[in-house]
Amino acid sequence: MLEESFEEAPMEPMNSGPLELRRVAPQELIVRDLSYPLDDSRCILAHLTETEDDLVEVVWLQGISLPSVYLSAGEVLDDIRRHRSADQRSRRPDEIPHLPPFNTRGHRPQVA
Repeated sequence: MLEESFEEAPMEPMNSGPLELRRVAPQELIVRDLSYPLDDSRCILAHLTETEDDLVEVVWLQGISLPSVYLSAGEVLDDIRRHRSADQRSRRPDEIPHLPPFNTRGHRPQVA
């Protein structure tokens, strides 16, 4: 998974679709949302710290209500993806504008 590649290239970013997991220090990583520019404060979703117990502690920065302890950084990314897909499903569908039906000549009546 992703955690084994951290040891090989500790400062390389790892992309997972619109999210990026980037090591910023020997025991610290951040999760970035690539849909925002670097100078936008919304781009950093979480700060991860690897503990001596081989756990990952997470500080959520954008009001995300997910657990604060994980077994790996890869699980954090997976959980964010699940959280985002659940948010997409729970939205109401977009409203479709309703227009009056065509009359017998194939024209729509003028709407005032």
